[in-house]
Amino acid sequence: MHKTAKYHIVKPLDTTWEVFGQVLSDVQYSTWKALNRTLQMMWEWDGLGAQYKKATGVYPTKSDMVEWSTYKGIDGYIYDILKDEFPIIHTSNLTQTIQMASKRWKEDRKAIWTGEKSIPSYKRTAPILLNPNNIKKPYNTDSGYAIDISLISGSKAKELERRNGIFPMAIIAGDGSQRATLNRIISGQYKIAGSKIIRERRTKKWMLLLTYSFEQKDTDLLEENVMGVDLGVAIPLYMAFNNSLARYHVNGGEIEQFRRGIEARRKSVLKQGKYCGDGRRGHGRDTRIKPIDKLSETVGNFRDTINHKYSRYIVDMAAKHKCATIQMEDLEGITDGADRFLKNWTYFDLQTKIEYKAQEAGVRVVKIDPAHTSRRCSQCGYIDERNRSTQADFQCLKCGYKENADYNAARNISILNIENIIREQLEKQREAIAKCEFGCLRGECNRFCVNGPYSQ
Repeated sequence: MHKTAKYHIVKPLDTTWEVFGQVLSDVQYSTWKALNRTLQMMWEWDGLGAQYKKATGVYPTKSDMVEWSTYKGIDGYIYDILKDEFPIIHTSNLTQTIQMASKRWKEDRKAIWTGEKSIPSYKRTAPILLNPNNIKKPYNTDSGYAIDISLISGSKAKELERRNGIFPMAIIAGDGSQRATLNRIISGQYKIAGSKIIRERRTKKWMLLLTYSFEQKDTDLLEENVMGVDLGVAIPLYMAFNNSLARYHVNGGEIEQFRRGIEARRKSVLKQGKYCGDGRRGHGRDTRIKPIDKLSETVGNFRDTINHKYSRYIVDMAAKHKCATIQMEDLEGITDGADRFLKNWTYFDLQTKIEYKAQEAGVRVVKIDPAHTSRRCSQCGYIDERNRSTQADFQCLKCGYKENADYNAARNISILNIENIIREQLEKQREAIAKCEFGCLRGECNRFCVNGPYSQ
């Protein structure tokens, strides 16, 4: 299993930021060009195959292509050309770059040749691709963590008067989860896999996307056990189970308190911007809105931390109750008529974190259509929008069952095949509405009902 953690590259440890920053920019530029050149040459290689077909009447095999083209295969063909075109890229990283673009071409190849897709291309912000063999284990320093990465070729290192193309760099582990990941890589529990370096568009910071692999744990989870997770407004997360009355929830108070503080600070900063001094006014719009950007970064960090905490709690509770499955609402299209709280909070990010933490624990994540889960009685199955009289309260009009509305919804979500069950129940209720109490179709009692006309 593979996962990725993001670390801020703080500084190089054996050179200046001026030199290091230029190296990163040059390597990123060359990687971008190499990715697109690979796609171009994949197209050309397929063109050679088309020429072979035209000349012989059959499509060539791999060995036929080698003989026909005099090249030793597509990867070798591309590598031989690109290593001379982009001499700055470390050879192993160049191989990684070619493999990435080649995989993308192969995935889209059929659709491209049938005209369903255009030839793909990579943007200027494409990442620097790193071969796992070029990334040494991170290590501890007096000021935190550091890692050594081979970024450039031997010829470029010689040009820069360096002994080799390895750059030691300091990285920041922003939270406990990131620190734990680094410590497990250091101890050998996790292994480093192919990774990336990117430059964030908004913050202009260089980030290491460190990918690592590990063996999935053997678990004693039970297939029949399911946790349901309801996403709410007053209570962000409510958890219930299909075979237990246990319940857990996360109170949204800390989110709301943080939000109110940020909004107050944002208004204050915007107000100050109107009458700020020359120090901020004289350097253009970017300088004036810099405090706002800083607030946005603070919000992003808070959301990331909270979502890590919430997702860990959910997966831990699923494992505690031996649930092989977590069922959640599918949030696609949530901005359409969604509650303001849900639109403002990064629930998609939360679900993503739940998914990869669950995968690590051997738990499946299933997304369901949330329609009617808040209106269905988890006791008798009756569905009616009036069952949920308020945001917090649920009372079934049919059986009288009373419960916390979020818990009732979470119980429904925890039921296997709940979408089919709801569909069948709605059809059953529609049929009941269309008939009189004696089973006759409404409007036809004069013809069929021995008890006389039926009045609604």
